[in-house]
Amino acid sequence: MLGAGDYAIVGVYFVVTIALGLHFARRWKGSEDFFLAGRSLTWPLIGLSLFATNISTEHFVGLAAGGYRDGLVQGGYEWIASYCLLMLAGVFAPQYLRHRVFTIPEFFEKRFGVEARVLLTVYFLAMIVLTKTSVALFSGSRVVADLTGWSFEAIIWTIGITTAVYTMAGGLAAVVYTDALQALILIGGAIILTASALWEAGGWSGVTARLAERGLSGHLSMVQGPSGEYPFSGYLLGNFLTGGMFYWCMDQVNVQRVLGARDVREGRRGAIFAGFLKIIPVFILVLPGVVAAALWDDIDDPNATYGRLVRELFPAGLRGLVLAALLAALMSSVSSMFNSASTLVARDLVARFRPGVSTRTQILAGQLALVAVMVGGIAVSPLIGRYKHVWDYLQEVTGYLSVPFAVVGLTGIFSRRANRAGAVAAVIVGIVAGALLIADAHWEDAEGVKGLFPFLRHPWCGSFLHRFFISTVFSFAALWIVSRLTPPPRAEVREGAFRVSGQAGEGESPSDLRAAGLWMAGLFGVVTALWWVFR
Repeated sequence: MLGAGDYAIVGVYFVVTIALGLHFARRWKGSEDFFLAGRSLTWPLIGLSLFATNISTEHFVGLAAGGYRDGLVQGGYEWIASYCLLMLAGVFAPQYLRHRVFTIPEFFEKRFGVEARVLLTVYFLAMIVLTKTSVALFSGSRVVADLTGWSFEAIIWTIGITTAVYTMAGGLAAVVYTDALQALILIGGAIILTASALWEAGGWSGVTARLAERGLSGHLSMVQGPSGEYPFSGYLLGNFLTGGMFYWCMDQVNVQRVLGARDVREGRRGAIFAGFLKIIPVFILVLPGVVAAALWDDIDDPNATYGRLVRELFPAGLRGLVLAALLAALMSSVSSMFNSASTLVARDLVARFRPGVSTRTQILAGQLALVAVMVGGIAVSPLIGRYKHVWDYLQEVTGYLSVPFAVVGLTGIFSRRANRAGAVAAVIVGIVAGALLIADAHWEDAEGVKGLFPFLRHPWCGSFLHRFFISTVFSFAALWIVSRLTPPPRAEVREGAFRVSGQAGEGESPSDLRAAGLWMAGLFGVVTALWWVFR
């Protein structure tokens, strides 16, 4: 349990975070100020906020559990994210900022029509409640309850309400500035825990020796063959091309801080900075779980790995730092979800279908949506407990349902022929294909035979990452066939209004563009080298 010093640290963290968030309540004057921080964000804030928004308590809990159960291979999502952020920097951010959109659904409407905007808005709102908010609050409150002995229900409501208050008051600026603070706290706390775990195991040599004794040397490899649960081919085909691409380049929760960039130069640099930061979680979030596998073989529930590391390796006085890091990760992610939900409702539903509505009404609608998302996320969170591994729930549900939108978004930029009918067909077919693939993965007959479809019983189809790619193929085929059978899109699209130009954007000189290219090449080289080293 925690001591007085631990509670003091947590108390200071809460006071500083809330004070910083409420500070921005006095600074917004219109919808652009509230929802996009006045389009004034610079690259360090964007990069730190992207990182903090992504790293929530499900990462602390889920990646430690995955490291204990499967090894470093669980961190593949993190390094694939660096590749996806290169796409955000080089392709998507310039597009969004050139079209000056408030939301990603607004961009989809500009490219494909109002149907795509409504479908994507509904999807975002559903996922924010069913996966993002619920998973973050469930996993975070569970760990806090384990460390403190407090009531799970009291913790989840306290965190939800506290985060909602400063997000409602300060808008995106409050979210981004608190994210920057929280990113530093969570990185610092995670580094301390990793160092403590390695010290307990006798350093890197001690970890490798202990794992070898237990027949777990494979825990230190990042690369699996096509028959593995997390194959490298699956990371490239199922995560980089679809799930990860959507999450980092089209998900409103993440991309909103890029939409608030001062100009293309700042947005591009922020995405690159976040790409470098995403190298770190493998070593500070997954590795502690691997070290736990070297230390203990009696953890029945992998989701308890992180809590045990903290309880057994940290003395009173230091546990408060870890708890503050957990709260930082949780509140930064939840505040981003709340702010994105309010923006989606205000801009893509209220303002879109009632163009004359006042700014004050838009913001009020967004704030009411924020409260609804908070309550809905808390109400859904008990469902997460039915999954043995919280990471499985998060990746499976979000992955399958994001596939068709990733297909539509990517094709919309790289093809001038894809049209609105094709986009709608791609979404419908992709959702149906995903539902069938989920059903197949969880179906088993009375004789123990798994799977509804025989061709999916091949060992290479065992990984849900490969199944994401199968869903991608069906979704893309529907988009392409229907687009070819129906009239082409409007002249603006055919003339290249959404093409990747390769030219310097707003606020960006040719030398800035060249520098960004060098940093992008450096990021690609570092991450690729790490994959090779830990193969």
